[in-house]
Amino acid sequence: MDNVIKAALAPRATRLVVHRSIAPRRKTIDDHPFVAGADCHGRLLLYASQGPEPEPPVLDGFYRGPLGEHHGFPKAYFICDTLKHKSTRLPDHGFPILHPGNAGLVAITKTIFHVADLHPIVGSDKAALLIYFSVPEIWATHVVDYPPRDRPWGGNGVVVHKTIVWWVDLSYGLLSCDISARRQNLRFVPLPPDCELPPGTPDLDKRRCVGFRGDDLRYMGIHEREYDGKPVVSMWTLVDQDAGTWRLDCQPLVKDIWNDEGYKATKLPREIPTVAFIHPELPGNVAYFFMRSRLFGVNLYTRKVLEWQFFAMLNPPMRYHSSRFVRAWACPNSGSDDQKKGVPLASTSDSSKVSPV
Repeated sequence: MDNVIKAALAPRATRLVVHRSIAPRRKTIDDHPFVAGADCHGRLLLYASQGPEPEPPVLDGFYRGPLGEHHGFPKAYFICDTLKHKSTRLPDHGFPILHPGNAGLVAITKTIFHVADLHPIVGSDKAALLIYFSVPEIWATHVVDYPPRDRPWGGNGVVVHKTIVWWVDLSYGLLSCDISARRQNLRFVPLPPDCELPPGTPDLDKRRCVGFRGDDLRYMGIHEREYDGKPVVSMWTLVDQDAGTWRLDCQPLVKDIWNDEGYKATKLPREIPTVAFIHPELPGNVAYFFMRSRLFGVNLYTRKVLEWQFFAMLNPPMRYHSSRFVRAWACPNSGSDDQKKGVPLASTSDSSKVSPV
């Protein structure tokens, strides 16, 4: 046994704990284990730096500043089967893993999966699309057109629907590819109108996120309203991928959420919250946010707080919490229907010695 799921009823955090041999390095804000993807069959795609354990032994804490010690160590992807409690390192694909936010996990069957890893080629209008096939355990390399051309890709994560992989740049747009197609190609979809920002804009994952609700791809962002500067939350749905057309579903004032009796009952301050995720199943416009040590859900159409919970995610520290560090995941072996309604999964994994049971 080299991984354990510490499950909790949604919307509390379910945590992945892995053996220290999988993630041996001390965790920092620029180097930490990262759950890049999850599927409906209990598999998680985990990224971790390799190398020897630090000497002398250190506590399994989180160092708030970059240590710069990991850059010479190899990076690796693991498939963590949370039903069998077994983690398998994927073979190296020959490219340096520079950004785990460019990798996604695609479920084919209960026993077969693919991993898609995108590597834009610097100074080129091409990218290397690397696809891992669990059967027969090989990587295939495809050189594809890269529509953003010379613009660097933000690497803000990957969302997957069926066999279509969507790479997310929260400053610019999305790239999609159906990896089941005979010929691989990337299609670009810009963000909704007036959402583009300069490359490298910091902390976008605190204000924006992309996710699916059912079959609908949705974008949510917190921003200031153009004509009066008041903070609003905008929820958009992609209605035409070919034309890059989005529909604005709702745009409530943050002040209206603060004024809701459910929000007042939380005793939270009237501060701008941090984006967590879009609920993948509930009808309507339901989104979740972080505030201090809380996670709370809001129906953006009615401006009402639906629920809240204390959110236990010690690593990274609270000030780093954002949509980057959680995945809405229904545990396949959960015993109740309530638990299957989108479990937020902390993506910074604890690395500790796991004893056989």
